[in-house]
Amino acid sequence: MNKTQKIARFKLIMILTALFLSVTAIGIFYFAIGLPIQRALGGLGFIGICGLAGLSPFLYKKEPGKVNFDERDQLIHIRATIVAYSVFWLVFTAACMIPWWILETGATIPVVILPAMLAGGFVIVQLIHSVAILIQYGWIEGEKS
Repeated sequence: MNKTQKIARFKLIMILTALFLSVTAIGIFYFAIGLPIQRALGGLGFIGICGLAGLSPFLYKKEPGKVNFDERDQLIHIRATIVAYSVFWLVFTAACMIPWWILETGATIPVVILPAMLAGGFVIVQLIHSVAILIQYGWIEGEKS
């Protein structure tokens, strides 16, 4: 397993852990404690754990004497980035349009939703990018054998 795969796997684990903790916290705040949903969404604070995924390049340093990144790795990274941003724009467009269709044109949306959309977009890009990298390496390794 090379450095890119290790980083993608680490990011995937961190993001899924943060999402699990966030959903659990929101469920506890809303159902067990009885907070209104606007206050229960404070459980999204665990998404900050996703920021730890940014430390992965520092955790997996280059090994001496080994090539860190070749043309195949670069192509995989480019494809994963294209897929991640394509999915992001689809989800972001849906997140903007669905409330408009449901609430119609005269409704208002709280301002607190905007940073949540930004954080959600970041999480989606990182999640899809990591999954796309791992899938591409799996397909390539599967074709060789």
